[in-house]
Amino acid sequence: MKKITLMLAIIATALMAQGQVKQIKPSHIYKMPANTSKSLEVLIEENSIYEDLYGGQCSWYCGGVIDTVLASSSLAPSKKFDYKGANAHDFDHESVWAEGAPGQGIGEYLVYYFPGSCPRVTTVKVLNGHVKNPKVWKENSRVKQLKVYYNDVPIAILDLQDSRTLQCFEVGTLGYHDSNASQWTLKFEIMDVYPGTKYQDTVISELYFDGIDVH
Repeated sequence: MKKITLMLAIIATALMAQGQVKQIKPSHIYKMPANTSKSLEVLIEENSIYEDLYGGQCSWYCGGVIDTVLASSSLAPSKKFDYKGANAHDFDHESVWAEGAPGQGIGEYLVYYFPGSCPRVTTVKVLNGHVKNPKVWKENSRVKQLKVYYNDVPIAILDLQDSRTLQCFEVGTLGYHDSNASQWTLKFEIMDVYPGTKYQDTVISELYFDGIDVH
């Protein structure tokens, strides 16, 4: 009887924890340019996404460091392209992570490993889908919901719009910024998708961060 009571208590606690996971909508959204044939210098000057990725301005990454990015699966390489998890954090919008599981990748995930001394994270930025151009963006599946885990504990669900944009989410203050602290992780699990018109593969072009403790 005691074992049954204990099991019911564990299930109830898990259900309560699940119910407490907050859903977050983007606080800021930046559109990808329709015309990408301009020079990189002009695109940086005209567009917030290109300025963020390629402008070289001081940011959280002046002190922020990622040890490793791992993916639960990745699409097999094709010709000169690969789709590994690290592509989601290489600051190149044309290289992407594409999950490699059957179907549309529900349950597949990325895990980011941070050193304990890393500045704390407050914002998650997602360039959703294969944003290289409007055609491939429509053809491949995009993420609709991402569940965020901080050190394996679920803390939020990111509700992404189905748009060829950079979407920014305020997730609270995560991390330690302590040289004596151990490594910590953020995991992003695909919960739901917007289906592509041609391919089932779900794609994230970039997933990176902003935060505090740098300036």
